[in-house]
Amino acid sequence: MIPVYDAENGIDAQLVCDLLLSAGLDALVFGADLAGGIGELPAAGLVRVWVAPGQVEQARALIDEWQAGGIPDEDELNRLAERGPRDGELWA
Repeated sequence: MIPVYDAENGIDAQLVCDLLLSAGLDALVFGADLAGGIGELPAAGLVRVWVAPGQVEQARALIDEWQAGGIPDEDELNRLAERGPRDGELWA
């Protein structure tokens, strides 16, 4: 496994992990349980998302695309909720 994302916290890591899993990648979160040790441990670089070696480029591309997306406004959220997911779509 290779780290592809340094998360702010366990929730951030799980969101990215779920994104990668929904794309069919093998992804795991490591370090989320270390948050209680802050003060004894370094405050950064504890929580990471890891993927299989052959999936690193695809994972980083998905993460970059996700991070580049804007936050949808209320009208966009309503439109997406009414439409619902289509077969094979990760997100609308």
